[in-house]
Amino acid sequence: MPDTGHTFEAYLKRATTPLLVLQMLSEQPMYPYQIMQEVNKRSGGVYKMPLLYTVMDRLQQQGFVYESKKEISESNRVRNYYALTEAGGIHLQKLKEQYSQFTSVINEILFPSDK
Repeated sequence: MPDTGHTFEAYLKRATTPLLVLQMLSEQPMYPYQIMQEVNKRSGGVYKMPLLYTVMDRLQQQGFVYESKKEISESNRVRNYYALTEAGGIHLQKLKEQYSQFTSVINEILFPSDK
């Protein structure tokens, strides 16, 4: 089978990154690099997020997040903080339900329990 450059991990991250971004923003407004650091920390370094510019743009266009403030750090870096909209909170709950349902079903198929 030829290598297409698309791994299982890459597809999984593409599917779950918006879910994790929305979850982080449901806890507090954050800037993209902060989100990446927090997910990396919580996953023990296993889940390294890709750059979030396109994800944040898409979520903003969909009305799920908004730019809540801009800050300039001491090193003159501009940080755009994002926060969850009400629609984003509703969407997050739907995604979490879908994720839970799919992972339960897939786990049952992969690791059947004795019944």
